Amino acid sequence: MARAIWKGNLLLGSEQVSVKMYSAAEDRTVHFRLLHAKDLAPVEQHIVRKDNGKEVPKDDQRKAFPLDRSTAVVLQPQELEELEPPASRDIHLCRFVSPTLLSDQWYDRPYYLGPDNDEDSYFALAEALARQKRVGIARWVMRKKRYLGALTLSGPHLAMITLRRSDQVLSFTGIEPAKSATPVENELRLAEQLVSSITADFDPAQWPDEYRKRVCALIEAKARGEKITPPKPKRKAAPTGLAESLKASIAAAREKKVA
Repeated sequence: MARAIWKGNLLLGSEQVSVKMYSAAEDRTVHFRLLHAKDLAPVEQHIVRKDNGKEVPKDDQRKAFPLDRSTAVVLQPQELEELEPPASRDIHLCRFVSPTLLSDQWYDRPYYLGPDNDEDSYFALAEALARQKRVGIARWVMRKKRYLGALTLSGPHLAMITLRRSDQVLSFTGIEPAKSATPVENELRLAEQLVSSITADFDPAQWPDEYRKRVCALIEAKARGEKITPPKPKRKAAPTGLAESLKASIAAAREKKVA
C-alpha cells in the first residue's frame, strides 16, 4: 500500500480540501557501496581542506558563493536559515489556466494527491477541473523549500506536478531552417510513411532500462558465483542521406511487425 510522503490543504478562496501527497515516480538507479580494492574494506568520503588534506568538522564548514576566481561571498548557517520560508501545510491555488499554456519544458516531478478524510470536496474539485479543462497553478512549502506546481488530473484523481521557474526554462528562438533545408516532396512522403509504419499504442514496458537490467543480472550472477558474458552490440552501417535512412527505417519497422 502506498504511503503518503506529505499532507496539506488545498486552499481555494475560503474553501479548503485536505489532501495527502504520494510519489508518482521512483529513482531506480543502481547504487553501490565503495570498497577498498586491496581488502574490500568499506570506505567513506570526508570533507577535507584542499591545501593540507585535513578533515574539516561539519560545524567548521561554511558555504560561499564565488564572484570570480579569487573572491567569494561567505554565508553563515543562521543567515541561510533566516531566508527559509516559514513551515506551512497550505497549498495556495493562485489561478486556473488552460493546459495548453504549459508546454513540456515547464513540468518537473509528478506526485499523486489523494483525499485526506475529505472525499466529497476532493472529488468535486477533480470533477470541476475535468469539466472546465483547467490546470491549477499552486504554491506551497514542503521540507523548508517553496514549490510551484500544476494541479491537474490523473484519471479521476488529483495530481500535482512541480513546475520549473521562469528563469530555468530556456527559449528556443533564432534557429530557423534555411530555405534550402525545406524537404522536397519525395522526402516528405517517406517521412510520413515512417511515422505511419511505427504508429501504435504507447506501452512504456517495451522500453526498459537495459543498462540497469544488465547490471542487476551481473550482480545476481556474481552472487551465485557465476560469470556472465555481456552481449556485444551489433554495429550497423549507417545509410547515407535522409531518403536512404528513412527507407531503411521503414523496412526495419515492417520486418519487426511481420516477426
